[in-house]
Amino acid sequence: MTAPITLARVSAARRGVSMLFIANASVFATIVTRYPELKDRFGLGELAFGLMVACGPVGSVVGSLLAGRLVNRLGAVPVAVTSSAILGVLLVGAGFAGTPVVLAVVLFAIGFGDATGDVGNNAHGLAIQRLMGRSIINGLHGAWSAGAIAGALLGALALQLAIPIYVHLPVMGAAIIVGSLGALPLVRLRTEPAPRSEQPHSHRRGRLSAMLIAACAIAAIGAFLEDLGSTWGGVYVVAETGAGVAEAAIPFAALMGALTLGRFASDALVDRIGAVGTVRVGAVAAFVGLVTAVFAPETWVVAVGLGLLGLGIAPMIPLAMDASERAPGLDPGTGLAAAATVMRVGLLASPLLVGAIAEWAGLRLAIAVCLLVPAAALLLAGRLRHPEDAGALARKRS
Repeated sequence: MTAPITLARVSAARRGVSMLFIANASVFATIVTRYPELKDRFGLGELAFGLMVACGPVGSVVGSLLAGRLVNRLGAVPVAVTSSAILGVLLVGAGFAGTPVVLAVVLFAIGFGDATGDVGNNAHGLAIQRLMGRSIINGLHGAWSAGAIAGALLGALALQLAIPIYVHLPVMGAAIIVGSLGALPLVRLRTEPAPRSEQPHSHRRGRLSAMLIAACAIAAIGAFLEDLGSTWGGVYVVAETGAGVAEAAIPFAALMGALTLGRFASDALVDRIGAVGTVRVGAVAAFVGLVTAVFAPETWVVAVGLGLLGLGIAPMIPLAMDASERAPGLDPGTGLAAAATVMRVGLLASPLLVGAIAEWAGLRLAIAVCLLVPAAALLLAGRLRHPEDAGALARKRS
């Protein structure tokens, strides 16, 4: 018999989904800390190592393409929990990979499971959000960010203590398996799919195009800007402000810290001014942060700029996922899968685009060109409004 849906039951489900978000983030964060060691162990050159690591993003794109179908057929909870547990098993396997080919296959599978789990987690998290009647999706993504930071810190600690990779990765994998299965009783909750528009088919198709395309674009923008700060922040301060190698981690820490705090704070802002207003405020903050970084003469000023960037982009991906799931005329999980796929394209685009411009005109100009990206988010934000949102917001204000 299904347990009655009480506030305590819904709150427990929210905690369970948070556990799955944390588990999802910690997998790649864990293995990334061992990349230099794996490169040396296998004797890989730069190109061979890059090809091996690229199997992860390739797997995630393939997983994103299939995730919507899996969620629609099996349900969000089975996809989310199974993907999370399998990720733990794969992390154990990565610890014992004896050749770069085997590790490449494992990384592809991890990318695939990461993508299907991501869509399942978001689909069920948004269903819980509808039951609660207030925004929680940003906080769930904040849990993901916290999980990524925790995985990286534990990885750094393992390196400091000289814990072998065949111990570190299996221990973390086992913890992820236990946590994923432990979340199952919490997340098992009867939910309803996102409400769909009752408008005529022709109008619904036009609204679908505008809302889903905007959601996918803003998800890609959030991913692009996050990777911009993560990949290029340290390189930028060394090249442009004369920072030492030891100071290169400061901008990344500022970005990730602000991103995590911003996600935990954004739900209250969404409840107050709506998703559209929150994305617009975030786009302005991201723009100001990038301007600060571009014209910064000192490392600490770049760190402040990237902190503002982190705060600004914090709600973009969560709210884009919300809008894509509610886009009219789609089966459950289909819009989420589309946004997740395009988001991963944004992650791949940042290093390629910025690197190409920087090679031609310098890194400062390359980052200055990226000011167009948060400006695009500001223009697209209005398209995230569902036909029912305006009425709901008006009733809340009255």
